[in-house]
Amino acid sequence: MSTRGGGGGGNRGGQGRGRGTGPSRGGSSADRGRGAGNFRGGGPDRGGGYRGGGGGGRGGGRGGGGRVGDDDEDNKRRDYRDQYEDEANPTFTPGDEALQPPDADVERQENALIRKGEEISLSGLSLDDVTLPSRPSYGTQGRAIVLRTNYFKMVTKPGAVIHRYDIKISPQIKNPKVDTVNRRKTRRLIELVIASNPPLQSAGVATDYGKFFVTGHELKLGETGSRVITQKFWEAEDDGPRPQATTHQITISNKHSIPVQELLDYLASPPGITSTGFDKGEVIQVLNIIMTRTAEENRDIYGGGDRKKYYTIPPENAWFTLGGGLIAAKGFYTSVRTSTLRVLLNINVANAAFYAPIQLLGVMRLHTRNRQDDANSGLEAFISRLKVSHRYIRKGKEFVKRVKTVQGFAHPSAKYKHDFTPLGNARQIKFECAELQATGKVSVLDYFKGKYNIDLQDPDEPVINVGSREIPSFVPPELLWVEPGQQYGRKLDGVQTDLMLKFAVRKPAENARRIVDQGAKMMALSTTNQNLLAFGIQVPPRMITVRARILPPVPVQYKSANRPKTFQTYRASWNIMGGRHFSDARQLRNWTLIRFVNNRIDDRDITNFRGILRESGMNSDEPTPPNGVTELLRIGKAYDEFNDQKVRAIMEKAVQNRIKFLLIILPDKNAFIYSRVKYWAEVKNGIHTVCSVGEKFHGGDKPFGKGTYWANLAHKFNLKLGGVNQTLPSDKLGILADGKTMLAGMDVTHPSPGSIEGAPSIAGIVASIDGRYGQWPGSIRTQKGRKEMIEDLDKIFGERLDLWRKNNRGGLPTRIFIYRDGVSEGQYRTMLQDELPQIQKACEIRYPGGRLPKISVIVCGKRHHTRFYPTADEHADGAQKNPPNGTVVDRGITMEKGWDFYMQAHASALGTARPTHYVIIYDKNGMNADQMEGLTHNLCYLYGRATKAVSLCPPAYFADLICERGRAYLYGDFNARDNATSTSAPKWDENRAAWLRGVHPSIQDSMFYV
Repeated sequence: MSTRGGGGGGNRGGQGRGRGTGPSRGGSSADRGRGAGNFRGGGPDRGGGYRGGGGGGRGGGRGGGGRVGDDDEDNKRRDYRDQYEDEANPTFTPGDEALQPPDADVERQENALIRKGEEISLSGLSLDDVTLPSRPSYGTQGRAIVLRTNYFKMVTKPGAVIHRYDIKISPQIKNPKVDTVNRRKTRRLIELVIASNPPLQSAGVATDYGKFFVTGHELKLGETGSRVITQKFWEAEDDGPRPQATTHQITISNKHSIPVQELLDYLASPPGITSTGFDKGEVIQVLNIIMTRTAEENRDIYGGGDRKKYYTIPPENAWFTLGGGLIAAKGFYTSVRTSTLRVLLNINVANAAFYAPIQLLGVMRLHTRNRQDDANSGLEAFISRLKVSHRYIRKGKEFVKRVKTVQGFAHPSAKYKHDFTPLGNARQIKFECAELQATGKVSVLDYFKGKYNIDLQDPDEPVINVGSREIPSFVPPELLWVEPGQQYGRKLDGVQTDLMLKFAVRKPAENARRIVDQGAKMMALSTTNQNLLAFGIQVPPRMITVRARILPPVPVQYKSANRPKTFQTYRASWNIMGGRHFSDARQLRNWTLIRFVNNRIDDRDITNFRGILRESGMNSDEPTPPNGVTELLRIGKAYDEFNDQKVRAIMEKAVQNRIKFLLIILPDKNAFIYSRVKYWAEVKNGIHTVCSVGEKFHGGDKPFGKGTYWANLAHKFNLKLGGVNQTLPSDKLGILADGKTMLAGMDVTHPSPGSIEGAPSIAGIVASIDGRYGQWPGSIRTQKGRKEMIEDLDKIFGERLDLWRKNNRGGLPTRIFIYRDGVSEGQYRTMLQDELPQIQKACEIRYPGGRLPKISVIVCGKRHHTRFYPTADEHADGAQKNPPNGTVVDRGITMEKGWDFYMQAHASALGTARPTHYVIIYDKNGMNADQMEGLTHNLCYLYGRATKAVSLCPPAYFADLICERGRAYLYGDFNARDNATSTSAPKWDENRAAWLRGVHPSIQDSMFYV
């Protein structure tokens, strides 16, 4: 056997990153080599926690750094302080630059387009066979201010033409065993083609390294309109192609010339004019390829796999470690966007988790060091598909770097016979080896001594297979080095998530400085960048400004002396303490407390908690028994089955004792125990539960704060019991004031990285049941994985209409506003063609005589990268210096056609505030801008779980919560692959699923999910 893969043995120290001398932009042994392509990014997934990004990175291996021992990691975790913190200048001001007013030409054109739309009475923007409503007006309500935003204006040369060419590679470079293109090797091949063909370089070529070349000048392709280039493939660390190297033919053809002026003319046209004659999406795609060219060609920058996020890995002495062999890195998101009259580049800060680029053995030890269960639990899945390198093979006098992919540990092979031991180490794994002329089988330990004269320092560690399953190649992990720039694609644990938040959360001024200083530099924004000038493009490195308005704070209503009373809010928050009762306070009967941990909770805590309920207007019986029940669980993953059955028995016993409500005291933030409590209580037994970590409920070292914490729990108790916590004065409800409008929220959450293969998506719908807008029961169900449009929506939405009718004496709403979360811009058409007709069908079945309700659909988006920064201290809020709560922006960066706005209804307590992007894609209620913006803003004060306004309109917020509850019911399926490899991963089977839809009938019409 020949061990073909491996790690950084023999010559382990001081290899560095050097640039090398290869013939392409790559270089030599320390050159760029793209990382694994399978690592998933955060994308649309709603799995919770922080995730790594796309498909690994590119870049050379690190030689130095030595071994990372068990104690080194704590030394690397510093009290992280960002170099862009500036306590003396909390509001971002870029150097000596004077504040630039919003572009006057853009504002004139925006106003002219509104007037033009009124003159021709357009009802919508055509989107092929569907229409989106055009903007009826711009908002006028609120205090006017000017904000900076993280957009940069792209200036194009008059008459600039960009040429796009198709690339076809024959034979394609495929991944073994699967019919997919190997993106890393395809990228390398295209780099070789560009490096060996001066005409491509002189044309100023940019590329997506897969399908297209983009040039600023025409390529000479001859009469046939195509050109074939022959190129042998070889890796960057080689001196040239090997004798057996594959020869590929790269065909360049199908020139498509794109006049940029056509896009600008479209952006200046009236709402009813569509992009006839050119494909807007194609133009944006080409511009994105051009704008990321500099970052793509820089081997010290690692891409996120989606050509939108780019990161740099700091020197080892500046790492921020997350634990478990992971580090955090900062980078930037970039995307070309369009707005009225101009093309803009959006740049935002990005943060991601990466595998530490150290010795693989060090990563393995760090991953297992603090595990309470089997030390190797999940280790193989953690390192599987990692790109690693070794340098123990000599070529002449030099050690040659080779990059390999980790398949896992040693496993039996049907084709290749070797001694197999689970987690086999270098002593245990043996194979026949003719090249060493040994009698019998040779151990991995003896093989490396005999062939490479390497004395292994850690021969008892599991060996790593860097070959294939059929023909393995075993290398000790001490000889392997993790290639830099590989993002971690799975969910971080609780400790890692907390550390990531510490690393990522920064004040707006710090982030703005980073974007202007580092982000603009990474994207090479300037008026002299030759990479951009080759295409007739300039991007000054200066953020643009936009006009914004601050909507007034909204008062809320509670009860005082048994009558409704209005209370003012400050910075979008208020205090319920001091005699303020819930608007509709319910009584707590047949309940008890279950302790899953021995802690300091005593009878006084229970009595005082009941006192908080009473102050909120909720009377409660004593728990049964009066001091609750203690049922200790066992800590550790090895006891999951024991704990699951114990939770089941507790819930079944509670039903026998006619208990309807349980306060559960958990030992810690244990996601598994929490999920099983919710499953056995809500799905199987129809019991309401509120979970609390014991230290928080008791108050721990901060006993004076537990009154506020108990008050927050009281909000959950009342909502689950059918009560209403706060309401709005009727003059703040606008069109809702007559009580005949139903508000609905819809969302779909998708399987996260680490989920069982074929895991379903979860769809959830919530809706108000009366004119108080304080109760939001919902429907929940599984559907085909990764499908965003909700299946069987006519039936699910019909359930919401039926419950409204039940609570309104047989009446049905005359208006329906739907806040739809999670739909991307490319899915607007699909929603209007797929979901909206099903909603209308549900109405047609229930409304007599065809008197259907007027429907409006508003898409809500939080997963965008638009941020706003105050331009003056008097326009900045709180210690973080974000824009004030109530900020709304509906011009300057909004859609050139269609109707949208950005709103920050909340006061951000930490970091840079993220506004919500609202897009009105259907409106039969005839709203104007002030009405829609005011309604959405005011509703943000009706999130019944909190005494503050929230960032996302409550219908959508509650829809997100109910979807997350579905994830809890299927916790095992959404976390099934944490301990599984690609060969052992289970698959989703609907017939064997523990849950598919709904909850127990006794609680299905309640807010069980809050």
